[in-house]
Amino acid sequence: MFRDESSKVIQKAHAQWGSSGSPAEQSGSFVSTSASASAWTDESSSSASDSPPESGSLPPPKLVPAKIPKKVDLNMEQQGLQFYINRYLMHHPDSPRTSEQVAAYFSKADAAQNVMIAVGLAGLSNLLGNKNMNLIARSKYVSSLKQTGQLIASNDPAGLVARLRSVVTLALFEVVQGKGSRVAVGLASTHVNGAMAVLRSVLPLPQAPSGGVHGILQLLFSMFIPYQATDTPLPPGFFETLKFCKQLMQGVPESCSVDLALAMVRLLQLSATFEHTVYADGRSAVDDIIQQFIQLDNTFDGLERRLLEVFPFTENRGEYPPEAVFRGKWHKYNVIWAARLWNHYRWAHILTNQRLVKFISTYPISSSRTLPVPRRIKSYATIERLAEDILISVPSHWHHPTLDPEVTRVFEADGYGNSGAVGVPSLLWHLKVAGCAPNVPPEFWDWAHNVLQVVWRQMGMLHAKALSEIMEQHRSKLDREAVGYKVKLEEEDGQKRIY
Repeated sequence: MFRDESSKVIQKAHAQWGSSGSPAEQSGSFVSTSASASAWTDESSSSASDSPPESGSLPPPKLVPAKIPKKVDLNMEQQGLQFYINRYLMHHPDSPRTSEQVAAYFSKADAAQNVMIAVGLAGLSNLLGNKNMNLIARSKYVSSLKQTGQLIASNDPAGLVARLRSVVTLALFEVVQGKGSRVAVGLASTHVNGAMAVLRSVLPLPQAPSGGVHGILQLLFSMFIPYQATDTPLPPGFFETLKFCKQLMQGVPESCSVDLALAMVRLLQLSATFEHTVYADGRSAVDDIIQQFIQLDNTFDGLERRLLEVFPFTENRGEYPPEAVFRGKWHKYNVIWAARLWNHYRWAHILTNQRLVKFISTYPISSSRTLPVPRRIKSYATIERLAEDILISVPSHWHHPTLDPEVTRVFEADGYGNSGAVGVPSLLWHLKVAGCAPNVPPEFWDWAHNVLQVVWRQMGMLHAKALSEIMEQHRSKLDREAVGYKVKLEEEDGQKRIY
């Protein structure tokens, strides 16, 4: 696409930003036209340009201790922007597909471009271990914070997309730069909350389906993960916004998405109650909490049937690289929003049944009364089925680098945000849950862990690296438990023979 259209894109960029090769501002806030055009045209050059540059080839940064110069080296900014375009914007299911969409994406060159450079430099510095590049990434991030604040304060209705894109990309920076999965998702949630407030302030949008509620629902669903990961209660504003969405979608079939969000709220509330309460096996309080999780499981069963009616998808098979397409299966969704919604459902339903499975071993007396054998079998079967569906759905959310770009077209669903990789962090969390779910085949762990490793190596996203390390700790724990159980059986067998 870029071989055919790059010249047109560059002409549009020249028309918007001027044709000179110097930065638009002496402070280095903007990348020059030549830098932006080079980043685009480099995309259609040899594959070597898509690889991170060697650290030795980088120009020496003009840094002094504890101080970042006002003017950042142009080449380093160009590298950050190119890395963002290649690894975070293009080649994802929800990416700009035409030269016009690319030009529209870069139509706001101030805050949006600074945060893109920040994300690109952060990912690149993580892969190269370049501390100077990391400092510059943080400097661009700080500049983006200020500019995004000014953008929001202007409250220009025509700039809604630019405001949302800047805030969401700030959240992406935190995930790329975060030193640990818990810390990263906690910091990112602050920006997602901000994006939710920005969008809430302009709803309903008369020209958008359901008043534009799909956009804010996507933000709401992405919030469940950080609040579940950090074990913090959902803020009051979350419930107010969810109530507002329900009003906008009253009587609409797609309202099942709001009901799904309400069920996920219930899951977080029940989980928090369980984690912060001391229970004694055999007591009525334990029976009651188990019954509440059973009722929630039934609610998710009903929601799955409704989702299939409103957001149907098909399972397909083909001959693809096994590391890229799990078991040769892939899902076809009508829209990217539906693909993301389904994985949020799967993640929450797995966690619900994971609790029920844990009750069996933790509270054997109470679970013997409340969890009959058919219900236990159903819980294990549900976990494995939904975990497999998460793995099968991956090509709809992220493209493995071994796949030919032409092949990936068949996997893609229609998207409206042209947002590139913003859905990847949630997918990684879903993969971790699927790979570490109780009693799933080891193959699930192996495949999910491999995807996390590839994302880390391709994008420099520390969130992916941190989650892969959590998965490794989980596998080590299972191995230790398996060895201990084997030793116990051998000891019991030995005692029987002695007797």
